[in-house]
Amino acid sequence: MATVTILPTTVYGTPAGNYDGSSQDWSGDAVQAANYYRGRGSVQTILFSVNAFEGVMHLDATLDTDPESAAWFETLVYGDGSSIPLTDYYPATVTGNFTWMRIRVVGFSGGTINNITITY
Repeated sequence: MATVTILPTTVYGTPAGNYDGSSQDWSGDAVQAANYYRGRGSVQTILFSVNAFEGVMHLDATLDTDPESAAWFETLVYGDGSSIPLTDYYPATVTGNFTWMRIRVVGFSGGTINNITITY
């Protein structure tokens, strides 16, 4: 079993990773998913942990081998984009022979995205 950080801790207004500190819409780096290793299965568990988060996170996946030229598709949506800040610790399971996964954030307007992980 492996646990990988799919999105590092990100605080609204503070640049980190692919977030420039002001954009509301951005994507994290792609991480290897279960089927990248062939034989690890098709079940991935993602853990969302947020504090006063305002926005929506999309868990995107691909079956392609190269994440730079991949065709990405949405597998899960977390958050509703309302102006009510969300503080939550939410595990979710997605099934599929995905090779790469990433988090795409839309409408990020406040709060903290804690360390989002994926386990397979």
